[in-house]
Amino acid sequence: MPNPTRTQSQRRAATVDALLDATIQVLTDGGYAALTTRRVAERAGVSQGAQQHYFPTKNALVDAALQRMVDELAAEAVATPLRAETERDRAEELLDRLWDLHNLPIGSAVIELLNAARTDTEIAEQVVPSTRAGLAAIHAIAAAALPTYARAAGFPDAISVAVSTVRGSSTLASIPGLGDVHPPWPQVRDLLMRMLDTLLP
Repeated sequence: MPNPTRTQSQRRAATVDALLDATIQVLTDGGYAALTTRRVAERAGVSQGAQQHYFPTKNALVDAALQRMVDELAAEAVATPLRAETERDRAEELLDRLWDLHNLPIGSAVIELLNAARTDTEIAEQVVPSTRAGLAAIHAIAAAALPTYARAAGFPDAISVAVSTVRGSSTLASIPGLGDVHPPWPQVRDLLMRMLDTLLP
């Protein structure tokens, strides 16, 4: 005989998942300006009453969706360890992994929230801790994979510059019509590797 409590819990989890997935899809497709609770409820296939039951405000939706995105990106980052044999090759592999992460569909949603945080203090309060946590995770992965590079005093700054460059490059590369005014990723990666190589003894 089915357990009614478990069934209800499963329905609740499925509704929450649908709402968070819909929030990320709306952010990806239309940007933060297009994000409304009504649009999210429609995309999730639930009533707006159900949406408001789980997430009473737009900011509550954004907060939960942001955590979902951070969790998914973190899981993707650690899913496959860096496998290159030499440390320098692992450095290139790390840069490629950062590029791939920033070009996931979910990456566009993260960029939308970062842009919104510039002028919306409530969004900034949500984005800042998640962004700090994400950067800390990247720094930890980089230090573990590149111990020789990591011994240099400038290593943390170099990794931060690499992340910022990848984020900016992937954003520009996603804009139709700007492909010819921005270096392709292999060229950007080579420039970042030159920066990292200055840290070697």
